[in-house]
Amino acid sequence: MKRNRLYLPILFVICLFTACISDDDGAKAPPAPSVQRGNTEVNRFEITFTPRSGGGPSQIFEYYDVDGLNGNAPVVNESWTLDYSGSGGIKPYSASIKFFLDTTDVTDQIENSGSNYIVCYREMNTNNLRLNDSNFDSNGLKLGTETTWQVLNDQASGSSGNGIVKITLNYIDLGKEGLCDAGVRIFEGRINYQHQ
Repeated sequence: MKRNRLYLPILFVICLFTACISDDDGAKAPPAPSVQRGNTEVNRFEITFTPRSGGGPSQIFEYYDVDGLNGNAPVVNESWTLDYSGSGGIKPYSASIKFFLDTTDVTDQIENSGSNYIVCYREMNTNNLRLNDSNFDSNGLKLGTETTWQVLNDQASGSSGNGIVKITLNYIDLGKEGLCDAGVRIFEGRINYQHQ
């Protein structure tokens, strides 16, 4: 027991000494590399829905969040109001999305660097709104600036044809695999929809 009392202070001093030693050459560790976010900033989009059959005009909906991700609420967040099929079935749409930094259209920058970007659409009620297809980048992986959709008439099941769509734009510096959660989130918006 007495030996332990003698060794304990010596062990403490040795540990204290070794904890103060930095790298062998005395240099500080280099800073961590910065996160690659690409060269495109986005705080607004416009999405255009065009009926694929049965005619009808195109509709444009806007989302504008001035201070971007994790800031104040968006100043414009237009609910999507898409038509049901007149026959009670499925109404198909084509859609194209354009991204902006305020009034500057940056969609071409995203598409020209498509192997580093992915646009994702999630969280909608698939009983009344479904994403079908998406365009691809030069490597054959999902890009998401051109899409096709189906509006399903779910009124017979007592549903009201509404929901929320979460749209995200991610930048992947290396090794894009077509996954929505990979990379760095450049843009995110939640949009209400109500079929009519």
